[in-house]
Amino acid sequence: MKHANVYQPFFLSSFQRIHTLTLNDLKWTAFEAHDFLGDGEDWALVMENMLLEKNPELLKKITFGDERDMFCIRSEDKDALHEICEMVAAFYEDRPLLEATIEQYAKY
Repeated sequence: MKHANVYQPFFLSSFQRIHTLTLNDLKWTAFEAHDFLGDGEDWALVMENMLLEKNPELLKKITFGDERDMFCIRSEDKDALHEICEMVAAFYEDRPLLEATIEQYAKY
């Protein structure tokens, strides 16, 4: 039986006690519309600023990957990762919400 991915739009992998969320579709064009590349660094910028506003405690539980061509988040706390997935799922597939989120949080 195939199970639904509760970590959508991310894929979850685990090795030992470290869990990794990977986002394969970076929605490049949505970022490009706001003069960003849409690479892993831009996603980390959006996520860091969003978490600073919405739940700064989560930032203490995660690390961002340093890959440019993909975006990933690592943590020993699987529940923290699930919470982040729910935040991203709320805007990820809705282009106007995605662009509004990028506009709001993609700031240096």
